[in-house]
Amino acid sequence: MQDIKVAILKHNLDGTPLFLAKLTQRGSEISSLDDLLKLYNDNVYKQPSKQLLSLPHSTIFRMCELTVAIYGLSTKAVSQLRTHATRLTFVSTSTQYSEFTKVQSPYVVPEGLTPEQEEIYKQACQDIHNAYITMYDNGVDRDRAGYLLPQSLKKCLVIHGNFPAWQYMLSIRLCNRNTREVQHICELILHEIRTQCGNAWADLCLPNCVNSYCKEGKFSCGHKYVEPQEVKNEDTLHTV
Repeated sequence: MQDIKVAILKHNLDGTPLFLAKLTQRGSEISSLDDLLKLYNDNVYKQPSKQLLSLPHSTIFRMCELTVAIYGLSTKAVSQLRTHATRLTFVSTSTQYSEFTKVQSPYVVPEGLTPEQEEIYKQACQDIHNAYITMYDNGVDRDRAGYLLPQSLKKCLVIHGNFPAWQYMLSIRLCNRNTREVQHICELILHEIRTQCGNAWADLCLPNCVNSYCKEGKFSCGHKYVEPQEVKNEDTLHTV
């Protein structure tokens, strides 16, 4: 079984907001580049307080960026993550340039199927894959053959953006109204932020219903989001 995996490739969710905030306040104390670099080095490795991170200083937080790599998610999940995302950049594996004829277990199976339903699903995926291989072997190029591939095709995805953009997407996609795959991917990302960057950063990415009310109004699921106590960096789905 191939698991969905998430890794933070790079980030500056550290003391950057603290450095930038002090930069705006201590111009009279900076008389050289060395002074500026000292201010940076004295603050960038510190953990900013939750109070500082909650301030409405968007310019400071737009300088805080995060790049995440995700392995093993479905094409459907890629599309759903992109929907409603603002100012995030997405790059994923491409059916136009990639050739999947020799890939083993290339499709994601959603959870919640009965054994009988799962067998029907697997057979459908295999039939599609066989047709894809046949077209490719008969000279159809990767781009045209790729039109056959379903939303369950397993992909890799890299997402990059500033913290406000991540904060918005995660708060939307951690909501219980999302598909379980998308919610789980965001839980993995949140877990990595909490582990590598600190609770103050992660807490700001939680859905609004955790600390207030659901903005979906009458479309609300009626249940507050509860973050899993333990999130393993693996999927709740499996592959054909």
